[in-house]
Amino acid sequence: MNQLKNHLQFCFKFFLFFSFLWIQSCMFGSSGNVRDYKDYLSEQKQTGLIPPGKVRVTFLGTASLLIDDGETQLLTDGFFTRPTLFRTAFFKLSTDTSVIESVIAKTRMNRLKGIFVCHSHYDHAMDAPFVAKLTGANLYGSSSTLNVGVGAGLSPDQMNLFIPGKPIRIGKFTITVLSSKHTPPFKILGKTNATDPNHPDIDSPLVQPAKASDYIEGGAFDFLIQHGSHSLLIKGSTNYIEGALDRYKADVLFLGIAQLSKQSETFQETFYRETVKAVKAKQVIPIHWDNFFKPLTEPLEPNLKIGDDFNANMNFILRKTKSDQINVILLQGFETIDLF
Repeated sequence: MNQLKNHLQFCFKFFLFFSFLWIQSCMFGSSGNVRDYKDYLSEQKQTGLIPPGKVRVTFLGTASLLIDDGETQLLTDGFFTRPTLFRTAFFKLSTDTSVIESVIAKTRMNRLKGIFVCHSHYDHAMDAPFVAKLTGANLYGSSSTLNVGVGAGLSPDQMNLFIPGKPIRIGKFTITVLSSKHTPPFKILGKTNATDPNHPDIDSPLVQPAKASDYIEGGAFDFLIQHGSHSLLIKGSTNYIEGALDRYKADVLFLGIAQLSKQSETFQETFYRETVKAVKAKQVIPIHWDNFFKPLTEPLEPNLKIGDDFNANMNFILRKTKSDQINVILLQGFETIDLF
């Protein structure tokens, strides 16, 4: 009898163990494999001086991009701490300044003049004020992002409120902030990232440590960056405002693709038309496709299965751009590309 009981207990534990592995694989495994798209991975290995007239862009995960013309550097977001999923779900978060310092050193971020934040969720805005503190760069953002800056102790003369549509001149760059929309809300394990209409902004200084949910969107924005006769557009969220980009052109489009395939076919087709087609992009570089619960020190992996489908997102973009004869390049973390 005892032998049968022990056998049943062993079988039950065996079942629980493999059920856990199955659930973890189905829900928390990667939603794709970057190596399956090796034909689109950048072969550029830029480490020397930036050629005159060129603009070098370094991908730093999510929607964080370092833009450099050899004289002036700009940065979007600068989210480098990337706390684990467990920590994000169950604890208050704080910026890891040692990680920030290592990224600054590795990328030679020594000419940074402006940090532009796409919106104020933690995976965009959390680290930005601390990057500004360490580099002396000005922080540009919505009132919500500036309240993150105030909470971090950033001085008022180092913060600038977005004025959509008004060009900002920094070095040889001209940056125009464009109003946009955040990726449609999702719901995972009973929780949603939808903005509460009664509390759409961070309306007081946000002091760390703070919960991820304390970082309220506060409006979403795209950035048109012109340099000489060329331009690039950075779209950090997978959404659009119909007609908003019709008057703008961009040689290169850094396109947020998170959760694209989770939307309806009509949404996907309209999103492509209102972004890639609208600006007549010659080159598309996907961003915000990576699992930002993993550190930048490791090769970037696609978003988790529980909330995304990297393969479906990429396959849609590749099918559409192939038909339109538009070049697509996929960048790994810390990889650079020289544009124009």
